[in-house]
Amino acid sequence: MKEHRSVLRFLLYSLGLCFGWFMLYDFWLSNFDGWLTLMVVDSSVYFLNLIGYNAEAKNVMVQIDGRDTVFVYHACNGMILMALFTGFILSFPGPFRKKLLFIPAGILVINMLNIIRVAALALNAYHYEQTLNFNHKYTFTLIVYAGIFFLWMLWVKRFSGLGKHVSKDEHKVKSQAASVY
Repeated sequence: MKEHRSVLRFLLYSLGLCFGWFMLYDFWLSNFDGWLTLMVVDSSVYFLNLIGYNAEAKNVMVQIDGRDTVFVYHACNGMILMALFTGFILSFPGPFRKKLLFIPAGILVINMLNIIRVAALALNAYHYEQTLNFNHKYTFTLIVYAGIFFLWMLWVKRFSGLGKHVSKDEHKVKSQAASVY
């Protein structure tokens, strides 16, 4: 049971964070949801204008040249992805001070990926509307999830401190194996 203690700790901590997330969302974060959606829309429009398109935000709709391209629902603002990322980092072992730096940096990266994703979907709708549903459902979802997975792996391999223990254990196993032969 002792060897499974860290896995059990991770699972219990994760469940506690999920419960905390639902409580926090119901009482406070639901107000933040609308603001985040508008911020993603406005930032996507800003990015589109920066790269030379005539884009506007009409509430939660991104328009290019006066044409509706994408409607950003609350579920598309990235808040849930940010919460999952944060929950994973908090649940996984590692120095708390590093977590305090890594979590906001990761949330910023996720937010930037999402803004680029919305802008790219708007461009997709503007130029090749027939491929929008496929790219929304698969291509850009895969890209954003791959980015989050990369951040998780970066935490595990580089910042959690777990890699130091693994490499020492691997070194021990390799030297023991070498002495057997």
